[in-house]
Amino acid sequence: MEFDLRDRIDDQYTVLEKYRGGMSVVYIAIDEFSKKRFAVKTVKQEMLEDRTAVDRFAQEARTWMNLGRHEHIVEAIIYREIKGQPFLFLEYVDGCNLGELIDNEDQLFPPQVIDYALQACEGMLYVHNAEVGPGDSGVIHRDLKPANIMIDRRGQVKITDFGLAKVYGVSTRLTDAGMGLGTYVYMPPEQFLDAASADRSSDIYSFGVVLYRAITGQYPVRGDSVGKLIHNILEAEPRRPSELRRGLPDAVDDLVLRCLAKKRADRFEDFGALHGALLQVREEVEEAFGDADVLRCEVCGYRSTWKYLSCPICAGSMPPLTHRKEVQAVEPPEVEVEQRRSTPEEVERAGSMLQEALALREEGRLRPALDLLRNATELRPDFAEARAMLDEVALQLARSRADEPQPTYNWPMYRGNITRSGYTPEVVLPPLVRRWQFEIGSWVLSSPSVANGVVYVGARTERAGNVGRLCALSARRGELVWELGTSYEINTGPAVIRGERLYVGAHRQLLCLDARSGSRVWGLVADDLVETSPGVSGQRLYFADASGTVYGLALDERRVLWKTPTGMPIFSSPCVWHGSLYIGSSDYLVRSLDAETGAIQWEFATGGEVISTPAYANGLVYVGSADHRLYALDATTGAKRWEFQTSEEIHSSAAICEDRVIFGSRDGRIYALDARSGKRLWHFDTGDWVNCSPTVSGGTVYCGSHDGKLYALEIDSGVCVWEFQTDGEIASSPAASHGAVYVGSNDGSVYCFRSRG
Repeated sequence: MEFDLRDRIDDQYTVLEKYRGGMSVVYIAIDEFSKKRFAVKTVKQEMLEDRTAVDRFAQEARTWMNLGRHEHIVEAIIYREIKGQPFLFLEYVDGCNLGELIDNEDQLFPPQVIDYALQACEGMLYVHNAEVGPGDSGVIHRDLKPANIMIDRRGQVKITDFGLAKVYGVSTRLTDAGMGLGTYVYMPPEQFLDAASADRSSDIYSFGVVLYRAITGQYPVRGDSVGKLIHNILEAEPRRPSELRRGLPDAVDDLVLRCLAKKRADRFEDFGALHGALLQVREEVEEAFGDADVLRCEVCGYRSTWKYLSCPICAGSMPPLTHRKEVQAVEPPEVEVEQRRSTPEEVERAGSMLQEALALREEGRLRPALDLLRNATELRPDFAEARAMLDEVALQLARSRADEPQPTYNWPMYRGNITRSGYTPEVVLPPLVRRWQFEIGSWVLSSPSVANGVVYVGARTERAGNVGRLCALSARRGELVWELGTSYEINTGPAVIRGERLYVGAHRQLLCLDARSGSRVWGLVADDLVETSPGVSGQRLYFADASGTVYGLALDERRVLWKTPTGMPIFSSPCVWHGSLYIGSSDYLVRSLDAETGAIQWEFATGGEVISTPAYANGLVYVGSADHRLYALDATTGAKRWEFQTSEEIHSSAAICEDRVIFGSRDGRIYALDARSGKRLWHFDTGDWVNCSPTVSGGTVYCGSHDGKLYALEIDSGVCVWEFQTDGEIASSPAASHGAVYVGSNDGSVYCFRSRG
C-alpha cells in the first residue's frame, strides 16, 4: 500500500514528505521512538505484483546495503518486509542535491564545483572497489546525475540512488544485453549499445556530464527528440566548456572532455586518477575566479555568485566573501573496505526462516513464505538455497495472479488491424527480457495474433501425419491452450474476431475455428492454396489464393459474396479501408477492389512481383515490390505520389506511424522514410536480408532479420536500443500486445518479450 502525509508506517514511522518516482515511492519519515528521520524507499503499489519490479528492488537493496558505510555514500540502514511490502530504510540527508543548485543558478561557481567533485570522486572510488559479496568487488552506479549527488548541512557530498547499480563483472537477468534505464543525457555511448558492458569508465563519463552541466549550465550534447539525443551522444563532439563559461582554464576543458571521450580507453582510468587531475587544476581554478563577487555560507561553506538571502543547503547566513579561500593540499584517498559477513546466529536464523517458508509454501501461503525468504537472503546473502526458493515462490505468486483481467490492446491479425499499418497504441518499451519461449515446430513464418490473453500462431512441423500445426498459447505464461494438426504447413497469420472465431488458411481451405477450443466450426474450399492472411472488416472477410482469385465472404451467412480472378498467384494479404480493398499480385500489379462487389477500381503496375502486403494511412497506400522499390499510391486513384529505391527486392510490408514509413529490404537494411515525400530519414544495417514486416509501439520499431535477431530501433534516429538473438531466421512480423512483444523464429519457437521496468 501507499501512505499519505501524517500516516504511520508499521505504526512507528510518521510520514513527513512523499515523493513518487517511476517505479518507487520515497517517504521522509520520523521514528516516533528515537525521533530520528529516515528516507524510506519502497515499490509503488501498482508494481508490487510485478516480479521484475520486486526483484529489481531486492537487488537494489542488497547492493546498497552491501556497500556498507562511507562518509560520501548515503547509507542503506535496513531492509524490512512490512505486511508483505518491501521497505529500504536509508540515511536521511538534510540538505539538497546538486541538481537543485543547478536549477537555481544555472552555472555554479567553478571552485565550488571542484570541491564537491573531489568529494564525489572519493565516494565513487570507494563504490568501485567495495567488497559487496564473496568474490564480488566493485559496484557500477550506472545512473550518476546531479539529482543523485546530495550535499548535507555540513557541506558533505553523498552519492545516492543505487537502483540501477550492478556488481562489477556480474551479469544478471536484470542487466543483460539491451539499453540501460538511466537518464538519457547522462548515459555514455556504450550504455545505449550494450548496457551489460557498463564498467567503471561508464560512471566517469556520466560524472563528466555532471561537471559539464554544473560549470556551463548546459549539456554537452542535445537533441530535439530522444532519437536525436542518442545519435548525438554516439556521434557529436561537445563544445569546450570554456566557450560557454568565460575564464575557465584550458586544463579544466581537457579534464572534462577526457571524461566525455567516446572511447572508454580515452577516459580516466578510475576515479582515483580523476581525483588526482582535479587536485592539479584546483589551485588554477581558484586563481581564475579569485576576483569574482562571491557569497559564502558561514555554516556549510557553500560558495556562490548567486545573490542568496540564505544558504540553499543549510539556510545559514551567506555574507560576501572578503578574502580568497586558502587552498589546502589534499592527498589522494585511500580505499578502506569492510566486507559484511553473516554471523553464526544469522546463518542459523536464515536456515530456520527457510524451513518455515517451505512449510508455508506447502500450505499455499505464498506471500508470508516470500517475506521470510527475502529476510533470509538479507541475513545471509550467500544462502543459495533460499535465494533459489525465493525466485520460485515469487514466480508462483505472480502466476497465481496472472489471470486477473487487465486493460490491453488486442492484435487480432497479421499487422494488427485491417489497414495493415503495423502500429499499436499499446506502449511496449525496451529494454525487454524474454519471458517465455514455446517450440511449436520446425519453423515459424506465421505472424502471431493476440486476443483476450491468447497468442495464436501457425508453423511447419515434422510430426508424423501432420505437416502443419496451429497453436493457441497463454499470452502471459506461454502455456499451450489448444493445438490443431493439419496436412499442410501454416505460414500465415490467423485472424481472430472478438476472441470467439479464428480464421486461417490451411492448404486449399479457409478454416473457421472456435478460438477458445480450436474445434472446427466451418470451412471453405478455395480454388488453390491459401497463402495469405485474411482481412476482416465488420462481418466481411477477404482473402486470396495461389490461383489469383480474391474472395469476399459474408461471415454471418457463411457464404461467398464475390470472387474476382486476376490470373496470377497472390501472396499479398488484403488491406481494407473505407469500402476499398488493396492487394498485390505476382503479375506485378497493385489493385484496388470494391469491398462490396469485388469490382476492380484501379491498377498500378510495378516492375516486379508484389509479395508485400499494402498498408494504408492518411489517404495513401504504401507497398513494396520485387523491383526494389517502395511506392506511395493515392488510395482513391492509384496515382503514384513517390517511390523509393533500395538495393534488393522488398517483401516486407511497411509500418506507418505519424509521418514515418518503416520497412525492410532484402538488401539487409531497415529503412525509415518521410511518409509524404519519400525522403530517407535513416537506415539500419542488420546482418542479413529483411523479409520481416516491422511493428511500431511507443516510438520503438520492432523488426526481425534473416540474421536471427529481433531488433528494437528508436523511431526518430534508427539507433538500436535493444536486440535479441534467436537460433533461426526471423520473417514473422512481431505483435505488440498485452504488454509484450511476440514473434516467431525459424528455430521453431514463438518468443514473448516484456519490458524490464
